[in-house]
Formats: sequence, structure tokens, C-alpha cells
Amino acid sequence: MKFLVLLAIVVVAGCTSSVPTLNQYLLRSEASSQFAVEKQSAVVGLGSVVVASYIDGLGLVQESRSGEVRAARDHQWAEPLRDSLRVFMAQEVSAEAGQVIRAYNIGENDWQRRIDLRIDQLHGTTSGEAKLVAYWQVFDTDERTVISENGFSETQPLSADGYD
Repeated sequence: MKFLVLLAIVVVAGCTSSVPTLNQYLLRSEASSQFAVEKQSAVVGLGSVVVASYIDGLGLVQESRSGEVRAARDHQWAEPLRDSLRVFMAQEVSAEAGQVIRAYNIGENDWQRRIDLRIDQLHGTTSGEAKLVAYWQVFDTDERTVISENGFSETQPLSADGYD
């Protein structure tokens, strides 16, 4: 009889626990994607986009104070991050530079410049910050030379706790 009571309690407790909700997120630029180009000084394209293996999954990543990183099960990117980053960066750089940066290799033979991007860190922290470490190179495709090599590292406080 005790066994049946215990079993009933376990079943009721199991039924009352909530199932975690899967939340998916898109990385999208707020820069306008509308443009018209009459003539551009140099055709620029986004070449390789490489992301660190620890962020190359679907789960959003959070780093603890001790340096441990954990990918979330219930908070995920809706599409592969490397694909989202390609479009996001092309739109952001286009808006900042005032010229179109081609996101895909279509017409790559026409490019005079190529930007290769590497994201080493992109995650939240348990102390409520977002961290980004990135490197990029600009190549002259005609001369086959590196024009510039750049790095960026920044940590910013998040506006609110959690993923939203």
C-alpha cells in the first residue's frame, strides 16, 4: 500500500512539473536592407566567416565567473550562427561604409576587395554582460595582398537579465 501511495505521489509530481519551452532567436541587423547602387568604387564581398567551435552549435552560450561555458538547451539560434553572422555583418558594414558589401560568393570574380571574418568569442556571462572578440582581414583580390588586419574585443552590460 505504501508503494502505491509513493507511486501516486511521484506520478502527480511528474505531471505537475512544467516542460521547458524552446525559445529560438534570429540574429538580424537593424540597418536598412534597402539600397540602390549606381556606381561603387570597389566591389567588396564577405569571404570566409569562421566561428569558434564552442559557439558553432544552436544553443546560446553563457560563461560563468569561473570560465566554464555552457550552451543553453532551451534558448537556441533559429539558424546556424555562421550563416546569420554572414548576413548580419554584411548589412552592418554596408550601412556603416555607405556601400554594398556582398554577403555571398555570387559574382566573386568581380570583387576587388574581400573581407574574411573570424569570431573567437560571442557569449553572455553570468554577471550580465555580452562579450565579443572578432578579427578580420581585408584583401585586395587583384593584387592578392592583405590590405589590413584588425581585431575587436568588447564586453558590454546587458540591458536586462535573461535571454530576452
